[in-house]
Amino acid sequence: MIPPRVLCFITPRNLGDITLGSTFFRELAACEYADEYIVWTRPGTAFLFDDIPGCRVVMSNFPIGTSKNFGAAAALQLIRSVREIRRLRPTLTMDLTGDFRERFLGRLIGPQPHLHPGWAENHSFKRMNRNPFGEGTPTVVVPANVTNVYDSHRLLLEHLVGARRPCRTGKTTAPDAQPSPTFAIGLHPFASQACRLWPEESWTQLAAQLLDSGAIVSAFGAPSERSKLEALFGNLGGRVRLVTESLPDFAAALSRLDLLVGLDSFSIHMAENVGTATVFINGANNPALFSPPHAEVVASSGGCTAWPCYNKPTCVGGASEYACIRSIDVDRVRDAIRAKLKDRGAERMGQS
Repeated sequence: MIPPRVLCFITPRNLGDITLGSTFFRELAACEYADEYIVWTRPGTAFLFDDIPGCRVVMSNFPIGTSKNFGAAAALQLIRSVREIRRLRPTLTMDLTGDFRERFLGRLIGPQPHLHPGWAENHSFKRMNRNPFGEGTPTVVVPANVTNVYDSHRLLLEHLVGARRPCRTGKTTAPDAQPSPTFAIGLHPFASQACRLWPEESWTQLAAQLLDSGAIVSAFGAPSERSKLEALFGNLGGRVRLVTESLPDFAAALSRLDLLVGLDSFSIHMAENVGTATVFINGANNPALFSPPHAEVVASSGGCTAWPCYNKPTCVGGASEYACIRSIDVDRVRDAIRAKLKDRGAERMGQS
């Protein structure tokens, strides 16, 4: 009897990375790559892997990512998670970065083969990885001309499933569906680093223009960010709906939008995951690296000679601090919104 193929998918980083990885993982599972699946991820993200047949989610914090939250209790939980996964007997482990830290987590689980991408010597993603001991044995090497991470995931997916075409998941619109008389547009003005933030006055101006054009506007944030949203949009007389709910509720709300305007943060990847169009306002990062395939990208160097700095700015404290994202004006974002919604009757928004 052939033993079942049991794949453990390791996704330990930030919420955006986990969301992006869940899109890949759903497509891999849709192709029936393994018989059973284990996902090892952070607490609170299990909903991203809901309804995948034969999938079990194990959660812990990790000493990786921007928000590590990794003290003694978290270390003990990680050890318990390793033991739990070992008992589930995975025959393969996988990560989507090829970083030595993810590969080390795979080794903690056991001696089974570990699948991961490698990156060509001059690939932009390579500078974001830590591999002091080499890259191991990559499953596939992503060439430098395949810049976008979504495209690199597609390359890995096609290598793994062969001729079986991956199945897209997410929101779709029936061919005979009639467009809504108004557009439901979401704004997510927050990100984890100052170099990713669009100026507050720009968000307020954009919201006012969208409301004047007849759009239904919602602004999203975490429950702890509600006071910030109130301060940001309070002068618009309550016409902007403020949404500060749980992550599963956030994902569900995104699926009901026509479009989300967001920054270099998890929200644009969550929108891509549920099939909602996005306008991506890019700051200090390389826009070709992390932009979702269906996003309208608005980016600028702002005259900074160090751009893109991959969110490691050297301009802090200077006269041109965060010039890249601060140089993006509201009109450019409005033009991007019109372009993205054009096929759904965006001309109704007028030219205001």
